[in-house]
Amino acid sequence: MTIRQEYKEAVAQATMVFWEKDLTGGGDGGDVSLLDPIDDLIYILPRPNEDLPIPDWSVIRSEHVVVMDRKGNLLEDNGLLPTVEYPTHLHIYDARKDCRAIVHSHGQWSSVFAITGRSIPVCLAEQALYLGGEAVCAEYGLVGSEDLGEKIVVALGDTRYTALMRNHGAVAIGSSLDEALMRAILLEKGAQTTLFGMLLGNPIELKMDNILDDCLLDEAGNPII
Repeated sequence: MTIRQEYKEAVAQATMVFWEKDLTGGGDGGDVSLLDPIDDLIYILPRPNEDLPIPDWSVIRSEHVVVMDRKGNLLEDNGLLPTVEYPTHLHIYDARKDCRAIVHSHGQWSSVFAITGRSIPVCLAEQALYLGGEAVCAEYGLVGSEDLGEKIVVALGDTRYTALMRNHGAVAIGSSLDEALMRAILLEKGAQTTLFGMLLGNPIELKMDNILDDCLLDEAGNPII
């Protein structure tokens, strides 16, 4: 079992993008993690303490990234604990074998849907192509609880890549940090566009099977773009 410096650096770099793209409002709101499929270790952001107050995520460096196993056991002593939301990350990794990275965001536009308990419908083709459909709003769960993690897994299902955390935020998953971040950003765009569409009237929703021309699908019906 090897703790890999490049994974720590990848999480730290992704966290800067997370901050710069306004996927968090400040403090330690939201978090990011990465799964090493070889050693089955999870690289995840820390929670604040006296030595690392975290006024915002831009202060994070690779030495601040916490490494743990799938049961939440810490694998090195750097004086830091994982984000309080680590149970949700563990539940998602256990349920979705296609997931290698998680972005838990507190973006402005998705949060508008989250505080109303409403799912974000599919109104843009990219939501169907890259997000796996609507972003379902999970039932409410307490911050840092096992219950919250279980409810997010239900909202994600087997095929969706984003979900909303009621009165809290959102999650986006991917096979890499870049993919998870891209989906978190597209989720915000979809939420913002839908909200503005509601000002003009009723946004026109798309059906998942009415997006791509047949020539852009493989024999199994999967996109080949």
